[in-house]
Amino acid sequence: MEAKFDFAGDQETALRELKQLRADMWDRNVPFDGKPLRQAAAAKGYTTKQQYVDAAKIDNGYARIAVQRGAEVARSFSHTRPYNSTCSNNCGASTSATWQGKGGYSAENIHSTASIGRAMRGWGYEEVPALVAANGVFSPQNGHLYSLINPANTRMGFAGVVTAEGEASVARMGSETTGAPAMSGGLTVLHRPANGVEKPSTTPKKLILGGAGSSASPRQIIEIISIVLTVLSALQWLYQYAEPQIRQFMSQFQR
Repeated sequence: MEAKFDFAGDQETALRELKQLRADMWDRNVPFDGKPLRQAAAAKGYTTKQQYVDAAKIDNGYARIAVQRGAEVARSFSHTRPYNSTCSNNCGASTSATWQGKGGYSAENIHSTASIGRAMRGWGYEEVPALVAANGVFSPQNGHLYSLINPANTRMGFAGVVTAEGEASVARMGSETTGAPAMSGGLTVLHRPANGVEKPSTTPKKLILGGAGSSASPRQIIEIISIVLTVLSALQWLYQYAEPQIRQFMSQFQR
């Protein structure tokens, strides 16, 4: 399918948000796996706040995987990859999304918005109460935050993706360095390579709504249309209210 994204911009935005989040969680010394975060970080060799914050780095391989998974998640909001009955050999596992075989065994965050900034806030600060309540133990309620601040996750990649079928943001995290080059942003065609004898079941869908000439996502365009319709409805109501007064005023000039 065709997909629109801002590769460099998403990495810049997400890394800025991530560093702020990690620094704040260090200052609060939130629990992580049943112990204070600073203690968990020290076990990985990070004894200062700056060491811990700077340990998180963008890896273009993980970012490439995030773009691919973003296109897939926009179609089906799940950590399972799309496949059909002709596929075999662990087709639906999100770990099968790799760059030249690297970056598969890692954490994955998904969100229903293409705004990576909005997704980062949802994955981060909104889950702090759940992390504290669970004494830092991973749960469905705090798993996104857990993965972002995990001292073991030092390689990151992010993507906000828009397709004809929807939008999504994805973060992929791990410890393996992939050595992948950066991608150019804009519009590209994404697909998952066929697995064995697997045959495609759909024709690649072209991105029309919010396409190459637009920076808006489908959700943003729908919001704009809703606002316009609301304004038109309000104007219609005002006209109906004011029409008798307007007619009375005009009748004075017709006598």
